[in-house]
Amino acid sequence: MSLVLIGVIRRMKSSKCKGQPSATQYGNGCRCALCRDAWRMHSIELRQKERKKSGGTKRDTPVVEHDAFTREQILRARGMM
Repeated sequence: MSLVLIGVIRRMKSSKCKGQPSATQYGNGCRCALCRDAWRMHSIELRQKERKKSGGTKRDTPVVEHDAFTREQILRARGMM
């Protein structure tokens, strides 16, 4: 085994996740490299899910319907124009 791998294993044993990294363990305070990676992947998936749920862009919406009348519309309705 290489020294880097031994160092990672040693840090994993001393971390809060006790060798089972996850996004939940990161949320509970474990900051080992594998828990950080798990959290990063979790946040990427969540961001993509939220983006898909948003329903598209504004250009895909139908014609805008106004919630108030303009001056011209009011005058036209009164027959003054």
